[in-house]
Amino acid sequence: MKPTLTLGIIGGNGWLGSALGRCVLASGLIAPNQLVVTASRKHNRYQDWPGVTCVESSDALLEVAEIIVLSVRPEQFAQLTLSLENRLVISLMAKVPMVALASATRSDRIVRAMPNAAAAVGRSYTPWCATPRLSADDRDFVQRLFSACGVSDEVENESQIDYLTALTGSGPAFPALLADALIHHAITQGISPAVAQRGVLHTLSGASQLMLEENATPMEMVTRFLDYGGTTTEGLNAMLQHGFREAVQQGIEAAYGAVKT
Repeated sequence: MKPTLTLGIIGGNGWLGSALGRCVLASGLIAPNQLVVTASRKHNRYQDWPGVTCVESSDALLEVAEIIVLSVRPEQFAQLTLSLENRLVISLMAKVPMVALASATRSDRIVRAMPNAAAAVGRSYTPWCATPRLSADDRDFVQRLFSACGVSDEVENESQIDYLTALTGSGPAFPALLADALIHHAITQGISPAVAQRGVLHTLSGASQLMLEENATPMEMVTRFLDYGGTTTEGLNAMLQHGFREAVQQGIEAAYGAVKT
């Protein structure tokens, strides 16, 4: 008798696919016996979920899954043979447009999404967009799927997904660069590495939470400190005068350019 498996993640043992899978299970959106993933029998990330089915090939996954998540590198996707007519196909791949997904899968129910590494701790931001053939039920499922690992928004078109791949798809990378610069400077001033790291990371985490809870924009927070006239004001003015905004914008432009090539 065919098992009751509805969601299949090709690449479900990778860092992103497994983060999504584990978050969805933890949220209760699906039961373990409703998830099938491609994963080696010797190395899988679902040992805490014994009801999950791990298969070694995408062909075996396609035999039982009704909704397919593609969480592989674009070059790996090009090597797959997929026949997914009438199935909901959700791609987590950068740089693979909907027209290519539709051609390769023969499905007209396509979603493109871009979670980030914070999905591993249930704190991703995930933008997604879809082809017109998705039903209201499809859209509701996709929103709940990505909300299980953080916050998600349906955006208007693929060009916005491409841009957000560069911006929010970076996950902790850009904030980590700021954190590293702050930590390094603290260490040069004699602060121990452990104290510097703990202080900087908790400051950044607390700042994000404060802005979210106060519903304040980052610029409102910056303006508040610029107007205060204290030591932080001096630091902000120096950073701005030395091209902080320009450096960040150039970094985003470079990342966005890489997405489009």
